[in-house]
Amino acid sequence: MVEETRDHLSRLVRDRRAELGISLAKVADASGDPDLQASWISRLEHNQLKDIPTRARLEALGRGLQLPPRQLARAAGAQYWGLTEEYSQDESARAIVDHLEEMSAPERRQLQAMIEAFARNRRTE
Repeated sequence: MVEETRDHLSRLVRDRRAELGISLAKVADASGDPDLQASWISRLEHNQLKDIPTRARLEALGRGLQLPPRQLARAAGAQYWGLTEEYSQDESARAIVDHLEEMSAPERRQLQAMIEAFARNRRTE
């Protein structure tokens, strides 16, 4: 039996940093966490961390990579605990969930109203 490599968070961080075209040091600086070091991010990217990142560390990393903390937490759960979540196949539902916390209450209500309107229109067609 082949054992699956669990590197969800490592891959996410490595791929996002490459997408942004920024250095490890730039991620660390942009994180706003003076304790977040480029060497730690490098070890994370290479799946060599001994300890599971804390929530505060994931939030800082999210700032540095311009990613929602929820997305990093989900990847950490998959990598370190083998947790997986199912959303829509095209990732659209996951994108909505990831960004909900960034939205104001009126924006969330507006989004909810839009989704409900689409659902009502489908039922009447």
